[in-house]
Amino acid sequence: MKAKTKISVVIPAYNEEDTIKMTLVSLNRCHWVNQLIVVDDGSKDGTADIAEKFCDEVVRLDQNKGKAYALKEGWKKVQGDTVVCLDADLGITAREGERLVEKLYSDDLDCVIARLPMQKKRGFGLMKHRAQKLIFSRTGKWFDSPLSGQRAIKNNWLPILLERDYVGFGVEMAMTVDLLKAGANVDEVDVSFFHRATGKDFEGFLHRGRQWLDMEKTLRKMRTTWQ
Repeated sequence: MKAKTKISVVIPAYNEEDTIKMTLVSLNRCHWVNQLIVVDDGSKDGTADIAEKFCDEVVRLDQNKGKAYALKEGWKKVQGDTVVCLDADLGITAREGERLVEKLYSDDLDCVIARLPMQKKRGFGLMKHRAQKLIFSRTGKWFDSPLSGQRAIKNNWLPILLERDYVGFGVEMAMTVDLLKAGANVDEVDVSFFHRATGKDFEGFLHRGRQWLDMEKTLRKMRTTWQ
């Protein structure tokens, strides 16, 4: 890791009071974390109150605006050379975020995406395959984990992402395309993150349905930009 590199961690969170404390406590024990930001995306539970006790700054949104909006609000607060984006439900494995930063600087990259280990409860992979094909068709690069929310990005690329109009869960796929088209070096690395997986039940299908809609909305907005 580059000497004196300052790392900001941004965590978008919605109704995560059962998981966010362990995630934040784990990150507080990490020497590589210099700034810890939680964006409470209009939670109805105690997520924001818990986060206030364990991070440097909590951005409270009055209503649920979606993951893309929450991430962008967090990026605006970043003070470090690098921002690491993590999900709120990683628990103790959030500390593995250091692997993203190590890969970023050891390979002189601009963005690193985490490849997560396989978990038992999985869907059919339709969203993943859709995102893989979309990214490949526009950039010629194939990613194993195109929807992974665990990423490290050098701060100088944030202005490009902040000016884009991403929608909800479409942000990961779209930001990958935008970074590559802007000339960024993007790669993946295996990281032992574990979080709540969506399965083949009603809640899982509902979540993936929202992901699909967000991706299609983002695509419509990005179509002219990507031509």
